[in-house]
Amino acid sequence: MEQRSRVAPWASPRARARLTELESEVAGLGLEGVVRLVDAVLAEHRGRLDEDGVVLYAGTNTMSERARAAYEISLGGRPSTGWPGEKPQTGLDEVDVLEVLAPLQVAAVMGGAFAEVRLQSATLATLACYGAFTRPGDTVALLPESAGGHAGHHARGTAAIRGLRVADLPYDAGRFDVDHAALPAFLREHRPALVMIGAGLMLFPYDVARIRAACDAAGSLLLYDASQVAGLVAGGRFQQPLEEGAHLLTMSTYASFGGPPGGAVITREEDLAHRVSSVAHPGLTANYDASRLAPLAVTAAEHAAGGPDHADRCIANAAALAGALHREGFAVAAPGRGWTASHQVAVDVAAFGGGDEAARSLAEGGIYLGGATLPGQPPGEPARGLRLGTQEVTRRGFGPEAMGEVAALMRRLLVDGHPPVKILQEAMALRRAVS
Repeated sequence: MEQRSRVAPWASPRARARLTELESEVAGLGLEGVVRLVDAVLAEHRGRLDEDGVVLYAGTNTMSERARAAYEISLGGRPSTGWPGEKPQTGLDEVDVLEVLAPLQVAAVMGGAFAEVRLQSATLATLACYGAFTRPGDTVALLPESAGGHAGHHARGTAAIRGLRVADLPYDAGRFDVDHAALPAFLREHRPALVMIGAGLMLFPYDVARIRAACDAAGSLLLYDASQVAGLVAGGRFQQPLEEGAHLLTMSTYASFGGPPGGAVITREEDLAHRVSSVAHPGLTANYDASRLAPLAVTAAEHAAGGPDHADRCIANAAALAGALHREGFAVAAPGRGWTASHQVAVDVAAFGGGDEAARSLAEGGIYLGGATLPGQPPGEPARGLRLGTQEVTRRGFGPEAMGEVAALMRRLLVDGHPPVKILQEAMALRRAVS
């Protein structure tokens, strides 16, 4: 008889199986037991991902030494409500400084004038924009989930919270791009209050100026979700969404940006910034984790000082990885467009059981990434792809030659069927050799 999860009895069968297994392991622990377990979990995490693993997951990163040094956890436990100069709390002048420093640094490096950085995630940044620029019953136009549109923005996520209707933007799966020929008629038909571009899989830039022109004709605001490519944008690479015409830019502050977890909304227009701010506080962030601000400011300043160097190395590594995977016999997505122009690579692994199965097999060999739906997949079909990102391995010292070695390890594990324990040892040796 299947056990009932005490954490999430509504979860999927696979999730419930894992939940009940873990619930059994942690049941009845007292203080000392909890402390020992937490210590063990953290040590295992540091060993697997921070020291030994080859992390190619596109939605993660590690902060620089400077940014980590600026992460003062005690700031997170000091509630700080309202703008500097009118806070009801006293003794928090240092938070005032960070609340000015961080948004100015982020806005500047992302090509904007105003940045709302108090939001705890990019999904909350989207919700802030929904709250600021839509009313319940309005339509928002998003990239389809099958094209990498974030589930949290769609009808089962923040759109539902705001009571919005979602219309999928016309999409050209062959080019990994908006279908520009169909876009004007689509916008005339649906009249969305807000159009959002940007996805979990972003291999190539969008023609933002062309999309903005279509949005202007339909009376829609254009929002660019830069969560996946913010580090490239900050380095002056890939594209500059606000310069090219987007009204608003949302982003994750970790992923390719490499800062602490959180989200931000950036714009060049004071009125839009004011409206976002009015929703962000006090609606979504009466209080928030102020310990994020110092490392966020440092990370933004590093991007400004370092120029395009890190972004260039991420892109070069992605190109090298895509080419190496192709030579090893993998079906790398978008061959007609040169595979990628960003730090991401997509691979069709249907022949190896699909994305989730292939990702689990690679994890046994010390290579960590995630399954992904590929554009053009039939609705409801399990993810058939892998989404790889080079931002973390680049920060840890990997170069194009190492990308070739990673591709060879992937081939030996998935294609040749070598024992995962053997590949794990080689992946660990590669990580230690380049870090």
